[in-house]
Amino acid sequence: MELSFSMMNTVVCVVGVIVMIYGWRFFNWVWLKPKKMDKFLREQGLNGNPYKFLYGDMKEMVQMTADAKLKPINITDDIVPRIMPFLYNSAKTYGKGKNFFTWMGPRPMIHITEPALIREVLNNYSQFQKLKGGNPLIKLLARGIVDAEDDQWAKHRKIINPAFHVEKLKSMLPAFYISCSEMINKWEELTKERSCEVDVYPHLETFTSDVISRTAFGSSYQEGRKIFELQKEQAELVIKAIQSLYIPGSRFLPTKSNRRMKEIDRDVRATINKIINKRVTTMKAGESNSDDLLGILLDSNYKEIRQQGNTNFGLTTEEVIQECKLFYFAGQETTANLLVWTMILLAQHTNWQDRARDEVLKVFGDRKPDIDGLSRLKVLSFSMMNTVVCVVGVIVMIYGWRFFNWVWLKPKKMDKFLREQGLNGNPYKFLYGDMKEMVQMTADAKLKPINLTDDIVPRVMPYLYNSAKTYGKGKNFYTWMGPRPMMHITEPALIRQILANYSRFQKLNGGNPLAKLVARGLADVEADQWAKHRKIINPVFHVEKLKHMVPAFYISCSDMINKWEVLTKERSCEVDVYPHLQTFTSDVISRTAFGSSYEEGRKIFELQKEQTELVMKALQSLYIPGSRFLPTKSNRRTKEIDRDVRATVNKIINKRVTTMKAGENSSDDLLGILLDSNYKEIKQQGNTNFGLTTEEVIQECKLFYFAGQETTANLLVWTMILLGQHTNWQDRARDEVLKVFGDRKPDIDGLSRVKINMILHEVLRLYPAVIGMGRMIHKETTLGNITLPAGSFLQLHMMLLHYDNEMWGDDVKEFKPERFAEGVSNATKEQASYFPFGGGPRICIGQNFAMLEAKLALVMILRGFSFEISPLYAHAPQMILTLQPQYGAQLILRKL
Repeated sequence: MELSFSMMNTVVCVVGVIVMIYGWRFFNWVWLKPKKMDKFLREQGLNGNPYKFLYGDMKEMVQMTADAKLKPINITDDIVPRIMPFLYNSAKTYGKGKNFFTWMGPRPMIHITEPALIREVLNNYSQFQKLKGGNPLIKLLARGIVDAEDDQWAKHRKIINPAFHVEKLKSMLPAFYISCSEMINKWEELTKERSCEVDVYPHLETFTSDVISRTAFGSSYQEGRKIFELQKEQAELVIKAIQSLYIPGSRFLPTKSNRRMKEIDRDVRATINKIINKRVTTMKAGESNSDDLLGILLDSNYKEIRQQGNTNFGLTTEEVIQECKLFYFAGQETTANLLVWTMILLAQHTNWQDRARDEVLKVFGDRKPDIDGLSRLKVLSFSMMNTVVCVVGVIVMIYGWRFFNWVWLKPKKMDKFLREQGLNGNPYKFLYGDMKEMVQMTADAKLKPINLTDDIVPRVMPYLYNSAKTYGKGKNFYTWMGPRPMMHITEPALIRQILANYSRFQKLNGGNPLAKLVARGLADVEADQWAKHRKIINPVFHVEKLKHMVPAFYISCSDMINKWEVLTKERSCEVDVYPHLQTFTSDVISRTAFGSSYEEGRKIFELQKEQTELVMKALQSLYIPGSRFLPTKSNRRTKEIDRDVRATVNKIINKRVTTMKAGENSSDDLLGILLDSNYKEIKQQGNTNFGLTTEEVIQECKLFYFAGQETTANLLVWTMILLGQHTNWQDRARDEVLKVFGDRKPDIDGLSRVKINMILHEVLRLYPAVIGMGRMIHKETTLGNITLPAGSFLQLHMMLLHYDNEMWGDDVKEFKPERFAEGVSNATKEQASYFPFGGGPRICIGQNFAMLEAKLALVMILRGFSFEISPLYAHAPQMILTLQPQYGAQLILRKL
C-alpha cells in the first residue's frame, strides 16, 4: 500500500515537471519570444502592428482577405488592395518603399519593399535561402527542382534539361495542337448559332491539364487526367490549410482535411509510380522510350547513371515522382493563368487583339500551326524576344553579381567582421585566398627530408605553422580557403568545448564532394542518423567480438613475419617496412571485415588506396561547384573506382544476406556482426527505417577500410621508426614481451598485460594519424569571446597541442614513453591536450580495434626481430589524408 502511494507520488511529480517544462516552452513560444522580437525589430527602425497573443495578425489577415473577396472590382481598378488587402494597408500605414513586419502567429515576417535590398537578397542566395519550416503540407503540392539546393539542384537541372530542349519541344507540338483543338471544337459548338457567353477559365484549365497529361505521360493520358483532378483538389485543401495558424504536429491529427490530403497524396504517388514502373519495364526490355516528358526524363536519368557509373548521380524513383508532380502544378496552373489574363486584357484592348489576329492570319491562313510559323509571328515574337533579352540580361546580372559577391564582397565583409572579434589572419586575396601559398609551401616542404631530431610540424603543415607563429602561440587565427575563411582553434579549452558539443559543432559539409568518395558512413552523419549508425555499429567493436578477431590478426601478421624471416635468413637485411605494414593491415581488414571473401577484400584495398591519392590531389586545389561533373581523366577514374568498390562490396553483402535468409549462422567478421546487429534492430523496432540501408552498409564497409587500414599501418610504421632510433626502448619492450609470452602464441589476456600502451601513446602524440579535425556551425554561435556567424568552418589543431611545451614540458619534441607510464590522464594533467582518436561523444569507435591490432603486431615483430634505422632512410613525414612517411621506412632487420 505504501509502495503504491509512493509510486503514485512519483508519477504525479514527473507529470507535474513535464507539464511545467512544456508549459514554459509554450509560454516562451507564444509570448516571451515574440515580445522580445518585437522590441528587437523596433530598435532596428522597423515598424509593425503590436504582437497579439498566439495569432498575431493572422485573424485580421484572413478576415480582410475574406471581406475583399465578397465583391468584384472595376476592370480599371488597382488589383493589389483586393489580392493582399492586409499587406497593402500595412505598406500604406508604414510608408511607401519602407520595410515593415507582420505577425504570422508568434513569428514575425519582415516585408522587404526597398528595391536595393530585394536585389541583395536575391543575389545572395546562399545566405537568403528558400523558406523552410512553416507548414509542411505545402510540400504535398510540388517539390522537385524548385525545392533542391546546391549540388542537388545542379543534379536535377542537368537531368531535367533535355526534357525542354527545343528539338524535344518540337515533337510535343502535335500534343499542344490536339488538346487546343478539343477546346476550340467545344467553343465552335457553343457559338454555332450565335455569339455566346463562355467562362473560358475552366476550359483553359482543362486545355493546359490535357497538354501536361499528353506531353508528360503520352499513352498514359487518362491516368494523367486523374492526377490533374487530384492535384487540383489538393491545391485547394493546402491553400486553405496555410491560411490558418500552423501548430507543429497538427498535420498528424486525423481531421477530415488531413485524411483527404494524405489520401490524395497517396493516390497521386501510386498513379505516377505505376506509370513510371511501366516505362522502366519497357526500357529494360529494350524498347525505345517515348518522346513525352517522362520518357525523356527517365532516358536522361538512365544515361547519367550509366555515364557516371553510380546511382547517386541519378534521380531516385521518389525524386522522379516529385518532378512529375511539379510538371503538373507549374505547367498547368501557370500557363492557364497566363492565357486567361491574356484573353481578358485582349478583350479589353481590342486594338491589340486585332493586330495579333491579322498577323496570325497572314502567317498561317487556314494552315495547321507549326514550329516554323510560330517562330515568325512578329507581334508575339517581338514581345517575346524583348522578354527573353531582358531575362537573359537579368540572369547574367544576377549570376555576375552573385559571383562578385562570393569572391569579393562577402569575403571582405567577413575579414572585417573577424578582425573586429580580435582574430588575426592574412588579408583576403581575390578568389584563391591563401590556397596558392598553402599549396606552394607544402610542395616546397616536401622537396627535401629533415633530420630525425627535427620538429616535424614545419614540414607537415608549413603554412599553418608559420601562421600560428605569426599570430601568437596558443592564439586562434584564420586563413582563407578560397573565398571562405577557416577559423583555426588552438586553445585547449575551446577544442574540448567544441568536441563535447557535437550537436552544434558538426562535421564539415560542403567543400569538395569528392572527399566523400573515400569514406563516409558513421564519420559523415549527424544527429539522429549518427545515433542510429553508432547503435548498430557498436556491437562490432565490443571486447568480446574483438577477442574472436585476434586469430585473424595473428594469421595476417604471421604472413608478414614469414616474409621477413626469408629476407633475413642468412644475415641482417635492409627492408622498407612500410608497404609490408600496409599489406598486413589491409589483410587484417580484409579478413576481419569479410572473412571468407578475403580476396575480394584485397581488391577493395588496392582501389581505395588509389582513390585516396586522387582525392587528396583534388582537395589541394580550389573547388568550383559542379566541376566534379566535368569529364576529366581524374574525375572519370575516381568515378570508375567508386563504381568498382561499390559493386564488389555490394556483391559480398548480397551473398551474406542470402545466407542469412537461408537460416545459416552469420559470420563473426565485421560485416557479419554489422548485418546481424542491423537485422536485430529492424526486427526489434518493427520498421526498416530504424536500420541501415544497403547503401549505408556499403559506406560503413568503405570506412572500415580507410580508417582501419590506413591509421593502423601509420601507427606501426612510426612506432618501428622511433624504436629503431631509440633501441633502449625497443629492448625494454622486447624483454616484457618475452616475459609475458615466451614462445607462446599471443592471446587477448597476455596482450592486455603487456605495457606497450605507453609506447603507442607516445607515438600517437608525436605522429597522430590526422593533424586536425574540421567542424562547422549552422547557426550563429559564441565560442569563448568569439561570435561566429552561421556557416563558419573551424579547424581544431591536435598536432599543435601535442607539441605544446607549456603542456608537455621542454622535452616535448623528444620520444619519452614514460610520460604515459601512469596513463593518459596523468600524462596530460587532465588538460585537453591529447586527441589521437578525437574526443567527446564522437570519439573514434574503432580505437580498441586499432590498438589491439597494433599491440599484437608489435609483440610478434619484437619477438622475432631487432631493428634499427637504415643509413638510407630519409625522414620525411607528409600528409596524404593521414600522416605517413613520404619515402617509405627503410630499417635494418635482424632475425633473433
